[in-house]
Amino acid sequence: MPTPHRRDRDAEDEVRLFVYGTLTDQFVYRVITGDRPRAAPAVLDGYRKVTSLKSFPYVVPHAGSRVEGVLVAGVSPEVLAQIDQYESEGNLYVRQKVTVKTPDGPKEGYVYAAGPELLAAKPSPDVEVTDRVADFLKGRIETAIAADVPAESGLRELEIRAREELLGEAVEDLIREHFDHPGLPAFAVKHRLEESGLPSLKWLRTEPAAAEHAPQYVRLIVKTIIFNQLEERIRRDFRGAVRVADAYYAHAVSALAALQYVADNLGTVGEIMESLGVADYDQQLEYIDYAVAAIFIADELYGRDRAEPYVERIKERRAAGGAPLGYEVEFSPLGADIIGAGPGEDADFDGFYYFDDFDLAGRLWKLGGHVDNHRVVTPYRGRVRGFLEFAVGRYKILGDLSKPVTADPVILSDSATAAVTFAEIKPHSLHLSLQLEEGRPPGEPPPPQHLICLLILGGDLNLDPDGVLREKRLHNREIYNEFTGLDFSRHNEHRVRPDDDRPAKVVEFEFPRLFYEHSYVDLVMALKGFQFATNPPPLDLSPDSPHLTYNREVERELLAWAEAPHALARGDIEYFLAVVEEGLAYETRNLGGHPPAFCREWVDRIERKLKSYNAFIWGEGKEWLIDV
Repeated sequence: MPTPHRRDRDAEDEVRLFVYGTLTDQFVYRVITGDRPRAAPAVLDGYRKVTSLKSFPYVVPHAGSRVEGVLVAGVSPEVLAQIDQYESEGNLYVRQKVTVKTPDGPKEGYVYAAGPELLAAKPSPDVEVTDRVADFLKGRIETAIAADVPAESGLRELEIRAREELLGEAVEDLIREHFDHPGLPAFAVKHRLEESGLPSLKWLRTEPAAAEHAPQYVRLIVKTIIFNQLEERIRRDFRGAVRVADAYYAHAVSALAALQYVADNLGTVGEIMESLGVADYDQQLEYIDYAVAAIFIADELYGRDRAEPYVERIKERRAAGGAPLGYEVEFSPLGADIIGAGPGEDADFDGFYYFDDFDLAGRLWKLGGHVDNHRVVTPYRGRVRGFLEFAVGRYKILGDLSKPVTADPVILSDSATAAVTFAEIKPHSLHLSLQLEEGRPPGEPPPPQHLICLLILGGDLNLDPDGVLREKRLHNREIYNEFTGLDFSRHNEHRVRPDDDRPAKVVEFEFPRLFYEHSYVDLVMALKGFQFATNPPPLDLSPDSPHLTYNREVERELLAWAEAPHALARGDIEYFLAVVEEGLAYETRNLGGHPPAFCREWVDRIERKLKSYNAFIWGEGKEWLIDV
């Protein structure tokens, strides 16, 4: 049947709509339209339903066939227009008038039948319903952003994309809000975008102290925008390969691929920045000019065929376990000396004192970027000097909302390593978190020898300026809290929503050192085995700790060993390895962990590393081997 002219359709006050696919889900219907459907069962004769594209089911005329669905009544012209947008009417689907059978007899209504793009099978088969809805919502928000860009702008398309990038965190929040509160009105979207606002660099003209550091900040801004752009394209072009379960951070795998992609092209990025005149701070350029340049560079760098090897390598290396994992990485040109540093001591970033002025939270939101001075995490306008921290999985600094990154120690390790190369700032420390089993009671505190084994695997055994071997994280009091003592590990809670009354319980290990080009898989496997074997409590040195006396003695032993590391007794190594093996077997049995052969391989590697340490102490090795 021919499609009615648009003006004929819009002249109708209310219509009926026969739906048979994604719109039969009342939640999806509400997210798209803001309306609650008044629906009743119905059957469409003379059509066949095709479901080869799972989020794009469609119907085509076919004699003798029938399609079951529902007939939605009272669809207003405004709602119909929104559904037209969702269905990409005229391209993906064509809206046609049909007669359907209902329990109350035949009724007329519209149906969205296959359009030219669907018949050509253009949509990706990897697009899930949530992807399709999110893409639609994002398109609606982008339309609102584009309305503020003058039509006569010479670089209008790039400027629109630059504004979308600079408002990226607000766009992500709005999409999440649409899902949480279906029917978010257009004026609320516009207000939120206006409230977020575009960052500016005009303030630098009256801040000469900040202007001295502007070139370093500008490079980080441009580089991060390039990362954001590549991450979005990788997530779009390789949806099936980078998709993660809803319990995990949605950007985890695509962010890893994008970090590696940018890290491998830092030289090229610098060359193009030079050629475009954006490698330094220029008073004639505004923030959006740097954003436009960054998007141009991303366009130059990106190619689907060039991104595919990164995605394939991640797929090949995947080794998912059963325990949700997370990580934080800290950077500072001054290392631990950034705590308490004064103005200008950090010649590059001044301790990230101007982090918020340069709107870096708005650029680094996919990596959970913020400033941490080990006392205060600064979400907005909190002026402190401290470490630049990436807390991947923490998608909302204000409110401390987060999801675990992955259950895969290889992805976790590769992500931390790629972040170091990407940052181009001296790495300092790595915090690893492990989600605990709900309801499992804590065991007894571990012996100090087990914690020493963990320090050998993940700490910083190195020579001090006098050539004396130390465990520098402990010996230099880098993880020492003046109020409680050694910050080796602690319990924490992670919330997905502000009103989450059942937050995930995690144990965070704060002792590891962050290195360049390093693998942490052995450390993660050892931590999982150590924790799951007996579920020991963290090294809690607070006054109300039930194990305070014992933990104080353990702290003394660890600090003494850090000052003068000595060899481990063979029995202590064997005991620790047995605990790790038992814990990994527990994870496999109870949480769907790694295959036994994989666990055995990494227990063997852990054993070799501990024994190589002993060999070094005994003088049988010329140097300490970080990796075996």
